[in-house]
Amino acid sequence: MDHDYNVVAVAALALTDEVRLAVEQAAGRRGGTAAALTGLEALGDECPIEELAAGLRLSHSRTVRIVDALVADGLARRRADPADGRRVLVRLTTAGRRLSRRMLEARDQALGHALAALNEEQRSALAEIAEVLLANMVRSVDDAFFRCRYCDPGACGHEEGRCPVTRKVRSMTDIGGGSE
Repeated sequence: MDHDYNVVAVAALALTDEVRLAVEQAAGRRGGTAAALTGLEALGDECPIEELAAGLRLSHSRTVRIVDALVADGLARRRADPADGRRVLVRLTTAGRRLSRRMLEARDQALGHALAALNEEQRSALAEIAEVLLANMVRSVDDAFFRCRYCDPGACGHEEGRCPVTRKVRSMTDIGGGSE
């Protein structure tokens, strides 16, 4: 086993664990439910349940149960798609958006603590490397959504085209604009 690969793997998992734990604690929810909250926040407008399921890499039935729980807690709303009554659209309520924001703040605090050991130059270099890695790991639109399930689109520059995931998706789909 290569030392560099091993150290990178363990560091990546440690960062993932820190972020996941912070986000789940802030949400008071675990796994797919927490990811659905920030994912729906990132999407902004209404999202079809099947797209949410694909983006979270969950079954349709599991995603429906997650949406049911979010609706019951007043964090999301659903309605039939006016263009196709068989589809259901989901969006966060104001309370759901507030909770999603708290989750992203918790994510930032966890990362801030972990990255405090780096100086500004090292942090900048790590961010540049992370952009290259992110773009390389995106293989589809659903994959992009999964990678960005705890993303803050405003911070990453999604709308301005600075986001490496957005750029990769646009290059894959030949779309000059639009969303992930």
